[in-house]
Amino acid sequence: MVATSSETGTRRRSTGKTRTGARVISRVVGIVVGLALAAAAVYAQTFTLSYEQRSSPLTVKGSAGELVETNRFSVKVTSVTAAHAVDTKDTRGEVVKVETSNLFLVVNVTATTPKEPMQLGTLQPPVLLTADGRRYKPTDKVDDSLTIFNKIIQPGLWSSGVLVFEVPEEALPGAGLVVSPPQGVIVVDTFAPEAEIDLGLSGDALTRLTSHAEELHSLVNKT
Repeated sequence: MVATSSETGTRRRSTGKTRTGARVISRVVGIVVGLALAAAAVYAQTFTLSYEQRSSPLTVKGSAGELVETNRFSVKVTSVTAAHAVDTKDTRGEVVKVETSNLFLVVNVTATTPKEPMQLGTLQPPVLLTADGRRYKPTDKVDDSLTIFNKIIQPGLWSSGVLVFEVPEEALPGAGLVVSPPQGVIVVDTFAPEAEIDLGLSGDALTRLTSHAEELHSLVNKT
């Protein structure tokens, strides 16, 4: 049986549509594959960074007496004092003396924020960072009401207070203060800025600090 010209034309149009459809599908598949490969490349690139690079915050460094500014807060260490004992308040509000066989390092700080209020917390507090990488949290022997933890740092206003660390004397050379904003309990911003402040604890300055350590440093009378 010989196909008519009408039937032949229909088959040609059908074949043409099939080929066109196939080309469209091929292009779509190509685009999808290309996007998938690009996404995979970006995802894989994150693994080229070390764990420290991927989890480390943005650090702004400075020295005691200097204003250290981040995009979330600004902070300055105004003085550093060493003591063999400090006073504090117990649960009844009574003034008590606490001693240490090491040293209490009393760091006076002042801070402000550009936009939102901030309160430093004891869950993720500022730490004393030693030259060999050890981190000391503020001592729990001092009531928080006597420290900067009791202050709400307001935008445009300066709030001052102390941080008290209990550390062995041999940990002091080269130590610095690291301050970071409070983090959420569930969601942690790994790129939150932090301020790392060199306390100048070396040479003659360190010798003067330790040799003139106070027998008792009062915190109660300074709040």
